Amino acid sequence: MDLERRRIEAQWIAAEYRQRARGRWSLRKVGRVGRKAIVLGWPTVDATDCELGDDVKIWSGHRKTLISGWGRIRVGDRVFINCGSVVLSVLEITIGDDVALANEVYVMDSNSHGVEGRPHVEAPVRIGDGTWVGARAMILPGVTIGRRVVVAAGSVVTRDVPDDCLVAGNPARVVRVLDYPAGCRRAWHDEFGCPCPKLVDVDVDVKVEEQTA
Repeated sequence: MDLERRRIEAQWIAAEYRQRARGRWSLRKVGRVGRKAIVLGWPTVDATDCELGDDVKIWSGHRKTLISGWGRIRVGDRVFINCGSVVLSVLEITIGDDVALANEVYVMDSNSHGVEGRPHVEAPVRIGDGTWVGARAMILPGVTIGRRVVVAAGSVVTRDVPDDCLVAGNPARVVRVLDYPAGCRRAWHDEFGCPCPKLVDVDVDVKVEEQTA
């Protein structure tokens, strides 16, 4: 059993180093890349003014991921960008720490073309720390999203969003306020790599004690 576990761990470590090596190649045009960047697949990352933080993960599989444009793109630490997402900047896009972009999310700071004879819109986009943007959601120019926000799948965000809430719909509206335990840093939680697993464990223990009391 120990030998089998060691074999699996060795395969996992080897795969991670291969992904890091692929990351160095895929991100060769990026101005600054933090530590331990991992890339799965072959995204197109050719933005001319782009900086990525530590532990960034970029997946590109069934849909190609694109990070492009001549605007300023700043991505924080521990950010996850999933397959098919598009981050396209002509002005400025800022993505905070611990943010997750799910499959085929679209983030843009320009609408490319005006309508009814009006000029097109260019305005900075900011996504706050710990926010989770659901699959196929769109973040439109000029939007600022707060911290630890959940953007429901398929939402179209056209206006600013406050901290700690769930938004959904087209246009996206606040559905409810989200209540996090003290110290929780991000909206999305998993059993591997979450910055606050002890908080969750404590919460579970409390519930078990209440049920057995």
